[in-house]
Amino acid sequence: MSIERYPVIDTHFHVGVNAINTFIAEDDLIPWMDKAKIDIQITFQVNEGFTHRTPDWNPYLGNDYVAKIQKMFPERVIGLATINPWHQAPKNYVFPLSKRGQSFNAVTASPTLDEVERCIVDLGLWGLKMHPLEHGYAVNNADLIHPIMDRLTELQEKVNRKLIMVVHAMGDTIFNSPEAVADIAKFYPDLLFLMVHCGFVWGYGTVARVVGPCENVMFDLTTCAQKSVVLEAYEKYGVQRFTAGSDGPFASPSVKMAIVEDVANSEEEKELILGGNLARYLGIPKIKE
Repeated sequence: MSIERYPVIDTHFHVGVNAINTFIAEDDLIPWMDKAKIDIQITFQVNEGFTHRTPDWNPYLGNDYVAKIQKMFPERVIGLATINPWHQAPKNYVFPLSKRGQSFNAVTASPTLDEVERCIVDLGLWGLKMHPLEHGYAVNNADLIHPIMDRLTELQEKVNRKLIMVVHAMGDTIFNSPEAVADIAKFYPDLLFLMVHCGFVWGYGTVARVVGPCENVMFDLTTCAQKSVVLEAYEKYGVQRFTAGSDGPFASPSVKMAIVEDVANSEEEKELILGGNLARYLGIPKIKE
């Protein structure tokens, strides 16, 4: 007799080559997943030295590279784009002060928004990986981030599939604190935000209180080293608000499993955290075995 189970969906993996990573996904991703018993891997390019388009000198960088891996393994990989939010044309003068607030049209292109559309519509990626700390922006900076989220909201309807935002939210700076994630998420209830690392550095006492009311934010346990930070949220909002990733290839999948086992109260809860919750949201069916 066959049984059904939710797929294991790992929410966090960096593919590509830079000075600190040499993970060539064409060869190594599926073996990694199979060894870790991961059915579907959410992937994005390395954070350091990321680019929009794949450069000639390094075929293992860029959103195009992520899309290539997704196309190679369409049943196993969900790819996310990485975007530079600073590549947007200003709408008004900031300096000189005598012109402050006046319409600015010396530069009109916005490669950031063009890249968002290219990645979602043309490349078929499923959302964004956002790393406010390494990429130098506050995730709740309205001038920078709201135009991106506005476009993603439009594109989600256009492509008729759910999009997700995987946000580095360790709470190691004010750029990516739980408060900052909640502040952006509340404006975009139709988009799903995965609050990666659950703000564990400075999030004790605020994660549940500040983020909990935002129903479109999932508490993502990826390398969340302090159980005490998330216990209140788990007890108050339940297992259905939790996801988990390995933070590979830098961290071992065994770290993820230890964190999940420390939080979950049953095998059923573990199954939901490890993929069931996200599978439900994305409309991914159960696996028959």
